[in-house]
Amino acid sequence: MSEETAPTYRPAWPDPLGLSRDELAELGLLLPGVAVLPVLHGRLEFAWMVRKAIEKLTPTALAVELPESLGEPIRRAVARLPLLSVIEYPDSAGRPLYLPIEPADALVEAVRRGHELGIPVHLVDRDVDQYPAIRDRLPDALAAESAGARSFLLTALAAAEHSPRVPEDDLREQTMAFHVATLARDQPRDAVILVVCGLHHARGVVRQLFQLLGERHPPATPLRRVRRDGAVLHHLSESASREVLAELPFVNAAYERSRGTAPPSAQGPAPAATIVDLFTRTRQAPRVDPFRSAAPPEPPEDRPHATGRMGMLLALCQQARKTHRERTGEALRPGTLLQLLRYACRYAYLEGGLGPDLYQLVIAARGFADDNYAHEVWEVATHYPWQTSRPEFPPLDLSLRDLHDRVRTIRFHPKTLQRRHRLMRVIKPRPKERRPGEWAEHFDGDNLCSYPPEDLALEHYGAFLRKRTERLQSASQTVVEPFSTNLYDGVDVRETVRNWHSGTLYVRRELPSRGKPGAVVVIFEDEPLHVAEPRFPWHMTWQGEHDEEGDMALYATDPFARVVGPGIGRALYGGFLLTRPPGTMFGVWEDPYYHDARSKAERLLLAALDHTPERVVVYVSPTPPRPALRQLAQRMDRKIVHVPLGQLSPVTLKRLRVFHVLSDRAARASARAFIRD
Repeated sequence: MSEETAPTYRPAWPDPLGLSRDELAELGLLLPGVAVLPVLHGRLEFAWMVRKAIEKLTPTALAVELPESLGEPIRRAVARLPLLSVIEYPDSAGRPLYLPIEPADALVEAVRRGHELGIPVHLVDRDVDQYPAIRDRLPDALAAESAGARSFLLTALAAAEHSPRVPEDDLREQTMAFHVATLARDQPRDAVILVVCGLHHARGVVRQLFQLLGERHPPATPLRRVRRDGAVLHHLSESASREVLAELPFVNAAYERSRGTAPPSAQGPAPAATIVDLFTRTRQAPRVDPFRSAAPPEPPEDRPHATGRMGMLLALCQQARKTHRERTGEALRPGTLLQLLRYACRYAYLEGGLGPDLYQLVIAARGFADDNYAHEVWEVATHYPWQTSRPEFPPLDLSLRDLHDRVRTIRFHPKTLQRRHRLMRVIKPRPKERRPGEWAEHFDGDNLCSYPPEDLALEHYGAFLRKRTERLQSASQTVVEPFSTNLYDGVDVRETVRNWHSGTLYVRRELPSRGKPGAVVVIFEDEPLHVAEPRFPWHMTWQGEHDEEGDMALYATDPFARVVGPGIGRALYGGFLLTRPPGTMFGVWEDPYYHDARSKAERLLLAALDHTPERVVVYVSPTPPRPALRQLAQRMDRKIVHVPLGQLSPVTLKRLRVFHVLSDRAARASARAFIRD
């Protein structure tokens, strides 16, 4: 394909796709006076579906799956569109939760369109703290472009029936059904209430409604939170709008333009992208598949025409190609965009999707072009043109990790910046708290864990100490004697040269040693067990998570007194004990068997003598253990090998002594950004 041609992606449509009341009834979504419309959250196709459903069904009221306790801030945020907002509110534990409001979301579109048409909008969902992040195995929304709304919903609803459920699902569906049933009793006989809810809850809401609408008496009011104190509406900062939206900012902007409500952009006209209409589009011409067929000539570069989601991604890549050519002077090879999109779709298919997300698209751009073009794709995809407007609310700088843990990172190395990085060392500042005490709120004390790179470093150092002790033991058990009839372990060259004048050959004989090094105890500073103001108040016994780690007991400074990241505390070892195999050492600091210990170091040493699978215990400390402990070890058929702390590298010890405690395993994903040497 020449550089002057580009694909036009037009989905193949069956017969007209409008969902009539009969078709809703066939799907089991129509009840007397109530129509339930299942949607996927944060998907452009379903935002347009909601818009067309309201136009086709002309409901007298809208019931939306959003918490009723956040009704006021949600309405204010929707009224600000196309400016993006985020609602911040605390959960029952005081930790902040965030709800971004974006145009291409089905629930937001339902509220927005209802207000525009003067239709009463009711928020009917239950306010639930810490709802589990369950990912339903549903068809990709991109399939609705070719299959149509009815076929897609038929398949998706069947798949949702087999999705995992949690107790909060029943409570939420009961609350939504109660609100809708109450509304239906006050509506005229021929009125229709349109319920917009997630696919995961649609069948459950219908079942609850079928029961409630058949009762003669009004339904019992469920106990629920009807008001949320502390909810604050923020303007989403421009940098955060590039990261936290469910749909790409480029797609959100295209949807906003398709509604006809978008103000003029300061950046000039954007590529036209026709939004998919899943309800009222009539039969189209046969599809021109850009991956297999020849494409018509490309429209003018400044106004490329595209249809559907893949068409919008093509328009995105074309705009990035133009910017890349202007900034670098390099032109992409002919056919690069088609190969790029084909690879991105295959990458998405391997991960269970049909259309690529931003990460997959950028990876494809890097592979088929370079880092410069990949960065341009990211810039175009994450640019939302109206967020630079002056807000009436203070901006909030939010990151994707504040919303969920499933985050993937990509680093760009543009060629145009290589020389600059060679001349200037770029140091990225440490992230900071938005408010005092924010990071400490992640600690609840129930799921504490360690930082795996630090665990591996300690295990490697423990292996080094065991090998060092084994070499010293072997050297102490070596006897040098004149050669008589046996060479034993070889000629001792040093002693032979020293006695060269006598003409005697000396050989080395290594006597067998009893036992190998097992447990390792490293003491940086000792401290009595009972002291009024301890320097090392925090005691812990860790269990090894896999075969490469052993069990560990330690005493250290308080890690919660110095929080360096969200759920990340920094502390200093006073001493620690390493032993193998994992899962064999429990409750060192609570075990009454070690009550004879006078200090914390002695308690660790007694635990090492008790739990070591080998005969030898390596004891690293500034001072040797007292004779009574050596006698106890001898009675237990153990041996303590003391290694003075001053014989080891102070640089290594200083680096190993600092460690971090994480609030839970989810904090490990972001710990690297906050833990630095």
